[in-house]
Amino acid sequence: MAIKNHVVTAHAPTTLEKIRKVRVGSKLANEQKTFGSTYRRLDPNKPSPTVTRSGYRDFIHPTEDRMLTVRELACLQSFPIDWEFVGVRLDSYSSKRVTTMTQFGQVGNAVPPLLAEAVAQQVMKCFFSEQ
Repeated sequence: MAIKNHVVTAHAPTTLEKIRKVRVGSKLANEQKTFGSTYRRLDPNKPSPTVTRSGYRDFIHPTEDRMLTVRELACLQSFPIDWEFVGVRLDSYSSKRVTTMTQFGQVGNAVPPLLAEAVAQQVMKCFFSEQ
C-alpha cells in the first residue's frame, strides 16, 4: 500500500544548491541572506518548528537533500498516517492561479489533531464536571 501524500518534490538545481548548504538543525539564513525562515533543516533530536502554510519551502529533511512531503509535514502536525489531503499538492504562485488551498496549505492551516483533542477534552471537563 502506498502512503498517501508522500510525493517528493523535484527540486530545481538552484533549490538543491541552497538545500545542500544547510546543516542539521540550522537554516539557510545562517549561510546567506534569505527571505523569512525558509530552508530549515530539521534536527531529528529536537522538536519541529511550527508548520505553516508555506511549509513546503520551510523544512528540509534531516538526512536527505530535499524538502519534506505533505505526509511528513502532516506527521509533524499529528495527523494519522491514513488521513488523505486532496486537491492540488503544490501552488505555483502563478498570477492566474485558481487553486484556493493546496495540500501543503491544508496541513499548515490545520489545528493539529492531538492539540484539538486535548482542548476538546478540557472544554468537556469544564462543561460536564460536577461542582
